[in-house]
Amino acid sequence: MDEIKYSDVVVAVDLGSRNIRGVIGHKNKEGKLDILWATSVPSEGSIVNGVVFNIDTAAFRIKQLIIMLRNKLNGLLNASSDDPSLRISYDITDVYVGLHGKSIHGDVNELMRILGSEHVSEENVHAMEEENLRMRLAGSRRIIEVVPLEYVVDGMVVDDPVGCVCDNLRARFLNIHGESYVEDNLRKCFDIINGSTNTDAASNIKITPHFILSSRHLSDAVLSPEQKEVGCMLLDFGAQTTSLSIYHERKLRFLHVFNFGSDLITNDIASLRLPWEISEKLKTSFGQAMQSMVTNPALVDIDADRHVDTMTLAGIIESRMSDFLVRINNAMTVSGYSACLDSIVIVGGGAKLGHIIEKIEKETGIPTRFGDIRALSNNTESEEYADVTYASVMGVLKSAESGCVTIRETSDTRPKKGKKNKSGWILPTIWGKMVGKVEEKVDEMFDE
Repeated sequence: MDEIKYSDVVVAVDLGSRNIRGVIGHKNKEGKLDILWATSVPSEGSIVNGVVFNIDTAAFRIKQLIIMLRNKLNGLLNASSDDPSLRISYDITDVYVGLHGKSIHGDVNELMRILGSEHVSEENVHAMEEENLRMRLAGSRRIIEVVPLEYVVDGMVVDDPVGCVCDNLRARFLNIHGESYVEDNLRKCFDIINGSTNTDAASNIKITPHFILSSRHLSDAVLSPEQKEVGCMLLDFGAQTTSLSIYHERKLRFLHVFNFGSDLITNDIASLRLPWEISEKLKTSFGQAMQSMVTNPALVDIDADRHVDTMTLAGIIESRMSDFLVRINNAMTVSGYSACLDSIVIVGGGAKLGHIIEKIEKETGIPTRFGDIRALSNNTESEEYADVTYASVMGVLKSAESGCVTIRETSDTRPKKGKKNKSGWILPTIWGKMVGKVEEKVDEMFDE
């Protein structure tokens, strides 16, 4: 911790249908993520299909998580201070929050300008961008993020059209949009968190949330530039939603979030008249995505009178996976990029079924592999977070642009012993003590 500036520490929160996960980390000089700590709290039904459903419960859980993260952060940053009087209180004031939701989808919008052999100005491009943002959407949907795809100058594709002379200019944008409640409900959670006060000051927090579209930035943590270049589909199998994004020529070309996830598999297993919790454990412990791959069928004891055959279990799971993959194949066809895909990369808790790779390859005909969290550094502390279930929150953390931690203000405005210097570095303990003693002597002189 001595080499980390507290002002560089970033905090990310990702809301899943099963758990709300929080991560403390920072970017090193190479742009890789060093993970300091991660934890989670149960969603308790407050998140449905990736969207906040019960605002009060979600706010309580998010606040609980942030307090846990703040307490751990203070322990880490003050680990070298043996003297309690030298400990500094740190606050988490900002947090990067992942946006999810089954309503999220991407559509291409194309605009055109007739310039009549004039050169393209920055004003031309800006006007097209503004017109794109004013695009009318059905119902209460709103644009969450825009990905500029390409500009076409008299039939020639260019990255930057400014300065080119042409008769006509076309611009293509991928507008990622969703229902307004996706962000509104989450923002209300933070309004509750920031508006609540307690007699215990340690329970009061003031947080500025920065919303990040998880399915858009997941690739920043998982895919390499080469994969995005040649053509890759990224699948994030969650508990209640599955996001599909397609990259080609280094740009996001297609995005869709399905309203299905691995909970449907658990529900199918529960149709054997089993409790949901037991069905979930059977799925995670013995689940196979292909019945033909079960080489040693066995009976799993539920209780003294009930047993489940692993062959039967695999048949139930494979049937549901086949349904999933029919919809995924249809989306690939609609995208228009199915012929450009060199590979499929899968992440998320639902991706941990046995032989799921073989099942996807069989149904799609495209080489498939588990995602590596490439954004992580090589230090040993970060290794435990390389699991595919962390991929979504790592994408949110990777997108962070500024620090999330400050020193807590106190009523005493005098410089504190062991406090940061102007550069933001945490002063070593010995140096802090020396500075403290000098301050005490100066104070005594002025008191006299």
